[in-house]
Amino acid sequence: MPITRHIAILTIGILGACSSTEPGADDTCGVDASKCDLPDDPAEVSCTRRRSDAFNENRLAFNDSFLRWSCADVQGVTLDDRGQEYCEYFAIATLPTASAALVLGRNLGEDSSYGTTSSAVTLTATQVAALEADGTQVVGQCMFTSWNSDIAGPVPACDGTVPAACPSIEGIPVDETTFRMKFDVNSADAGQLLVEDCFTNPTGGEASNPRDLRHDDFFRGCLWNAELNETEFRKSDTTICTSMTRLAECGCSVTGTNATLGELISPFAGRGFPLGGWSGFVAGSEARSELPANCRYVDIGDGSQTLVSCDLTASDLLSGAAEVKAYCADKYADNIVVHVPIPKSNVTCDPASSSSPYAETCSATPWILTPGAPAAN
Repeated sequence: MPITRHIAILTIGILGACSSTEPGADDTCGVDASKCDLPDDPAEVSCTRRRSDAFNENRLAFNDSFLRWSCADVQGVTLDDRGQEYCEYFAIATLPTASAALVLGRNLGEDSSYGTTSSAVTLTATQVAALEADGTQVVGQCMFTSWNSDIAGPVPACDGTVPAACPSIEGIPVDETTFRMKFDVNSADAGQLLVEDCFTNPTGGEASNPRDLRHDDFFRGCLWNAELNETEFRKSDTTICTSMTRLAECGCSVTGTNATLGELISPFAGRGFPLGGWSGFVAGSEARSELPANCRYVDIGDGSQTLVSCDLTASDLLSGAAEVKAYCADKYADNIVVHVPIPKSNVTCDPASSSSPYAETCSATPWILTPGAPAAN
């Protein structure tokens, strides 16, 4: 199968993602697959699941102005170092009587064997009693970040010109050490490479077999991503790749700019893909998306909408003490949504110029895939 630069990044960023929580721990992912958080479903199974996600009636992945998916990891990505969807998450909590906040379950990155900080808290009897006294008190935050791993800090609000404007979470300043994503694969560069790799006519279905899965627009792009990158289990990669292959099939090209399609969709000029909810999304403006209850944007001075904090209560901490990161994911991640704005004004399509046998079904907005009826085996 073709080997792309994108899969080279994925090899570093995901296959190296062992679940150890100790910095410097041995990387055993290549030896013991049970220590790696990668699903091993056949491509057809993963694509079927991602198709169901993408065409959920109330959470459609393909929209007129953007593509989207939730921060929640897919089934099979279940160990410590989660955050495979261009959105990483962790918790910050201040325990009763503690002098400083704890950063729980934050990915560590390449220099620490891709483990995480500890996601568990050990509570003393005194601390349990204090938390039980008022379960509604906010004792921390579940943090969601789409700040690309290859975009340097500091954030504008913390660049030193206006010190009082620098936000902090439980006393921890918003800096790149804590709040930027850690996986190399969660980067502007990886996003650009994915777009460019997928912006081509994919392998089609057999003309003599109308039941071939590849006759379905989503399956065709998803299985092409499986061939290219072996990341068909990711919501992010399948959403982007299926949309980009459809653009290629429909004879689309970039106009009015010298930028490539990858640069337009995943620009280095931005901090990362904006986060929001499932409704009311407007990127880069004061009209922010409707986030889940008890969640808010952290103002980092650039309007990028790449950092969201959600309340962690005393009751939450008591319930999730054994794995606070997982508790945050279960409570919020499915409703914190990554949005990928589509540069409509710079995309021109001419299906008549395409050699794809699927060009005759192109719409005026070919990046919006429609569910139709899935092909049967």
